[in-house]
This record gives sequence, structure tokens and C-alpha cells, in this order.
Amino acid sequence: MKKLTFIFSLLICFAIARGQHNGSAIYQKLQKSKLPGVNSAILTGKLSVFENWDTKTGRKIDLNITVVPALHRSDSTKAIFFIEGGPGAAATNNAALFASDILPYKQEHDIVLIDARGTGKSHPLNCASLQIKNDLQDQLEEMYPAAAVQNCYDSLSKIADLQQYTTTNVVRDLEAVRQWLGYKKINLFGLSYGTRVALVYMKMFPSSIESCILWSPIAAYGKIPLYFAAFAQNSIEKVFADCRSDSSCHLAYPVIEDEFRHLMEKGRLTGFNYHHANRFGHNEPINISWNAFQTKLRYLLYSPSGMREVPYIVHQAYLGNFSPFIDLYPKAADTSYFIAEGMYLCVTCAEDLPFITKSEIDSQTKGTFMGSYRVDQQQRACDHWTRGKIPDDFFNPVQTDIPTLIFSGSKDPVTPPSVATEIASHLSRVTLVIIPEMSHTFDGLSHTECFDGLCLKFLKNPTHPNLDTACVKQMQPGNFIIEK
Repeated sequence: MKKLTFIFSLLICFAIARGQHNGSAIYQKLQKSKLPGVNSAILTGKLSVFENWDTKTGRKIDLNITVVPALHRSDSTKAIFFIEGGPGAAATNNAALFASDILPYKQEHDIVLIDARGTGKSHPLNCASLQIKNDLQDQLEEMYPAAAVQNCYDSLSKIADLQQYTTTNVVRDLEAVRQWLGYKKINLFGLSYGTRVALVYMKMFPSSIESCILWSPIAAYGKIPLYFAAFAQNSIEKVFADCRSDSSCHLAYPVIEDEFRHLMEKGRLTGFNYHHANRFGHNEPINISWNAFQTKLRYLLYSPSGMREVPYIVHQAYLGNFSPFIDLYPKAADTSYFIAEGMYLCVTCAEDLPFITKSEIDSQTKGTFMGSYRVDQQQRACDHWTRGKIPDDFFNPVQTDIPTLIFSGSKDPVTPPSVATEIASHLSRVTLVIIPEMSHTFDGLSHTECFDGLCLKFLKNPTHPNLDTACVKQMQPGNFIIEK
């Protein structure tokens, strides 16, 4: 009996030892937790890392970690590290979604969500002076007022070395978490700016990665926000073209492009004065600049559902009714910290803005509805910010044989297929999927199970995915919003 007990104990130890290389450490180093309205348990915890990876001295920061454990774990289970966009968005905000029954990834994979340094609950670099908007007029002001940026910089400099909040250090953090949780190899899944992180991860730690999914990708050499104006112009022209080919939309808005042009000319000349009933029922005057209008319009282009609103909002504004536009904003004060603006500036002021030339701005923004406003605003903000260091090879294209699946939307105003195609040209084992009706995200499209199904099939056998992508044609947008 003692002999059997001894053998059984050895088997248990052996199983645990094998599991340690496959993420079993998550049960020892993280705490079980629950999310409201979600049946599946999650695991949460923190890993402390040096703020300065080069010196490994001084301040430490706690990385906030959530893991949604696989329902069916085995020795072959590999984690998915989901990397959020922004820069500045927190990955753990997606915990409830991944833990719910809506998404299928947790069936066979641990889902690891890590708030990147400077975001969420990982020493967040939030800026009250930039992000707290007390009323509607505040929300309509310019993106980066110089005084607010300086206030943000001064306050954050007291709690952080702002030169250390770069993509390279974010990747070092993720690799530290991988090692700490005991995963031998992982799958990366990046969205938007998260794809830049994933690409740099593949360059820095290729042996740690089993495969990679890039959703609406942007490379390290993407020069945020240089190309935003040209890409958004292309995107809104596709909206107007779709409206012309849609009988209901064309009937409701037969000259929508002319209306948009006239609206833009007036907005740039004088702006728009409008009386709006505030949340207390009082009628108050507000001023809407063209830059405030076009900035919000551009954000609508991020999703197919938003695109379907554009003709209606433009037409109503042309008629002098800005209520549909104003309804896009919070009714009360905007206190959202969805994007940590300090982190956004740390990344872009180190990796993007310093490398944008005047001639590039002129050529990429001329003749667009956005003009040079966005680049001008961020350049001015960076004049009040510090500049972190980046490696000498940071802008070199990632060349790797790591199996990679790329999704790109034909109507994306931020990272269109031309960007995805360029990134894919440097990868030797890549599958590029163009979704005709997708924008930056697919919110508002039907049959989104096609996207998840392709991801899961790829993850099951990334070296030979053999994907049938015909289903992307079934991912279709809803109807245009037509005035009543």
C-alpha cells in the first residue's frame, strides 16, 4: 500500500512538473475571482517589474493580470496573450467578454490579459487635465490644449519616468509575465496598436511565440497619426459610394457629397453656432468647430455600424440640426479613462511624431476633410513631452517564420489593407484575410462567428492552417440610418 501511495505521489508530481511548462503556475500565483454576471471563474494577480528595464534599479510597477482559464486544459493547451490597442487601452477590460459564453476561445485556451504599463491598473498614466470634460462644450474643444498637456506632464512626471513607457518595455513586461506564469510558448493576438506590440514581441523574443494573430495591424514604422487623414478620406468616400449604390440611402440623401463639402467649407470658415438643450433642460449656446465635427465623424468610421450613421448625421448638420451629432457625446460630464492619454503620448512622442517630416504632412493631408489638424495637435503636444529611447532596429520590418494570421478591413480609416499587405510581405508564413465590409473593427457586421472560427482553426494548426475564408463575404453591414 505504501509503495502504491509513493508511486501515485510520483505521478502527481510528474504531472504537475509537466504542467508547469504549460501554465499550471497560474493556479499557484494568481487568485480565483468572479465577475458579475459571468459563470466562469477567472484568475487575477500582479507581477512587479522594474520601471526601467535597462538599469533594473529604482521604481517598480505592478502589472495587473487577469487569466480566463481554458475549460478543457491539457498538456497541449497554449495561452492566448490578447494585446489591446490605443496605445493606452487596458486589456483586462475585456475579461468579462472572454469569460462569457459569447466568445469560444476559452474552450481550449487560457486567455491572458495584461494591462500594459501605463494603462488600466498597471501604474496608469491618466491625465485629468486632458480626459475629464465637465460639459459638452469641453468635449468639443481641441484635442491637446497646450496648458492641459503641460499640466498632465508635470503631474505624471512626479510619479513616473515617462521615458520608460514605450512599446519595447511593454514587450519586456509581457515576456516577464509569460515566464512567471510558466508558459513555454504562447499565441499572440493583437488589435490595432496591440499589433505593433505583437510584431516587436516577435522580433525580440521569437522563441517564446507559437503563432500570432494581427487584427487591423500597424507596424512600428506606421508614424501615428501621419496617414490618418488620407486613410479616413478614402474611408468616407467609400461610405458615400455605398450610399449611392443603396436605393434607400440614395433616395434619402441624393447629394450627400455636395452637402458634406458645403458643410466643410462653412465649418472651416466660421464653425457652427447651435442652441442645445442641456441635461437640465436649459437651452444653451454651443460652438462646434469643424475640427470637433470631423474628429467625431472620423471615429464613426472605425466601425461598420458607425459608418451607417454618417450620411444621416452629415445631412442633418447640413440642414442646421446638430442634435444627432451632439447625441454622440455623453449627456453629462465625460470622465472616461478608457485611453490613458499619458501613455498615448509617451508612445507616440517617442516612436512616431519625431520622425514625421513637414513634406510628409503636406502630401498626406492635402485635400482631406481632416487636413493636418490631428498631426499638428500631436506635434504640439509632443513639444511639451519627453521622448523615450527606442532601439536602433526598431523601424526595421519584422522578418520571421512565426505562423501569422492577419485580418484587415477594406474600409478601415486607420490601418487599411495596404498597411496589412506591406507587413505581410516580410513574413514567410503568413495568411492575409481581407474582410470586404470590415472597418477597423467589425462592430455592426453580421456573421462575426466567421472571424472567431478562422482564428480558432488557425490556432489549432498554425503551421498548416488551410483556412477557407469564403465566409468573410457573409459578414455584411446593417441598413443605413434613414431620417424619419
